[in-house]
Amino acid sequence: MRIHWKRLIWVIFICLYSGLFFYNFLYPFNNWLIPYIYTMILIIWLGVEYYEKRLFFQTGLLPMALYSWPLRSLFALFFYSCFIIGISTIAWSHKNQIGLYPFIQIIGFALLVFSIYFRRQTFKGKRITEKNISQFYLSILLLVSSIALGYGSKSLIFYVIIIGFPLIYLQRRYEYKQFKNFEDFIRDTQKNDKIKEKNYANLWEKYIDKQLKKRKKK
Repeated sequence: MRIHWKRLIWVIFICLYSGLFFYNFLYPFNNWLIPYIYTMILIIWLGVEYYEKRLFFQTGLLPMALYSWPLRSLFALFFYSCFIIGISTIAWSHKNQIGLYPFIQIIGFALLVFSIYFRRQTFKGKRITEKNISQFYLSILLLVSSIALGYGSKSLIFYVIIIGFPLIYLQRRYEYKQFKNFEDFIRDTQKNDKIKEKNYANLWEKYIDKQLKKRKKK
């Protein structure tokens, strides 16, 4: 197993720095402990995703060229703004807190852990299906819901429902549509319903070439 030392050192540095920073930031306020633990679990998990070169908010099944950059940018903006709103709720916007500490925060923490586990289980099967993709984006939906509960923020709950849920749905719909087009392309060109995983790279390359040629004609 090859170790990527530069990425590993960077992840360790970020986790240590974040641990110290958020401890000093949250400690002076009430009801800080569980949100602090939640924050660190979230950061460590994001560090692991970065180390393993995975897109935490997209499946990674599609080649990068086929992903929708506007959707990616909007979701990234949404996700990190959720993080800022959650932290600021504890520090400054006390009236915006749900209350019921620590029960709401514990539910959020449990939801975070479950969403990570659920995500890891999604693609253990050999065949990629609509169900797999839907399960992945369900895990993302649970993840963003956990942020609102983990920080106990009223406004964040509405923000997640009104902005986050539609973005997740659009990403899921877009990705499955792209994969369905890819499957149709393989059936038409290969005359075979079974797509062998070992041939994915070559098949995707052919499919992308076809898509680029279509765009040039337009």
